[in-house]
Amino acid sequence: MRDRSAPGYPRNAWYALAASSDVGAAAPLGTRALDTPVVLFRTGDGSVVALGDRDAHRPYPLSLGHVDGDTIVSGYSGFAYDRTGACVRVPSQAQVPYGARVPSYPVREEGGLVWGWLGEPSLASLRPPVATPWLTDPAWETFGGAWETAAHVSLLHDNFADITHVAVIDPVISPPALAGIAPALQVELTETTVQFHRDWPPAPMPEWQAKVSGASASSSYGQREEGAFLAPGLWADRWDVLLPEAEGGPQTFRFTHAVTPVDERRTRHVWRVSRNFAPGAEASDVLRPIFESYYLKVREILETMQQVIDRDGYGDDVNVAADLAALQVRKILRRLVADEG
Repeated sequence: MRDRSAPGYPRNAWYALAASSDVGAAAPLGTRALDTPVVLFRTGDGSVVALGDRDAHRPYPLSLGHVDGDTIVSGYSGFAYDRTGACVRVPSQAQVPYGARVPSYPVREEGGLVWGWLGEPSLASLRPPVATPWLTDPAWETFGGAWETAAHVSLLHDNFADITHVAVIDPVISPPALAGIAPALQVELTETTVQFHRDWPPAPMPEWQAKVSGASASSSYGQREEGAFLAPGLWADRWDVLLPEAEGGPQTFRFTHAVTPVDERRTRHVWRVSRNFAPGAEASDVLRPIFESYYLKVREILETMQQVIDRDGYGDDVNVAADLAALQVRKILRRLVADEG
């Protein structure tokens, strides 16, 4: 019988809980991460608060209540909770019950996303979220989307660590350079990160990229791939097409993937595609459906993998040279999970 146990995920890490634009002062936002209910809202000074999404009085979501100044009020009991999770007001009596509170989680905003720390709170300040300045830098045009994938987060990590599958999954989006044998992957490791790169031989850029950028679709250019597993909840990759300065200089795509385990079988995937060329909404309107179609294909494939695992367990996968980065990411995640054990 195959082992059916999931590899788990670290809790002591920052995970994306929502887009900053989705969290307002008018109404609370309920979500779920690491199999934990969380409610988000903004206080009067604009800061985001993350609390456990369950009224201390009865099992009713606080996200179904309302925001009152710097507090959130249960839509069932009327209990009001401040940013620390402490109950500060009960409508039926003057005295607040001793110990009435809900969990409070550290939160930070970075790159247009709200990041939450659902692990040991005292560790959060020692490991700030990874900076992603390109997501808000006006020098980069960015678009993206978000959805849940019915698969364990480890399957998403494996996928992001190896782009050689792109040519098989979606030949339309795939750079022609990926059609050949992949050059050796150069990998750099730290205790908690994996970064890698490789230089591909000169090849044309995809027709859709040439169309929006005005570059030649028949000329061959050197191309460079860089990838980085920066945290259990964050990937940041890039693809450079090395046009000479006379043709406008290098064209770069930056791909940002924030992955948050909802539970052992579901992962929230927030993806962003940034570029340093072809500014304007018109180019984004052309590019968005191309990338969205590809990421939806990936989602379908990973959900199929999860179905196979649920039915038959984890197997003994055959790995190739292109899996070098993925195997290192697996080692880091296993160690982080074991250290919390």
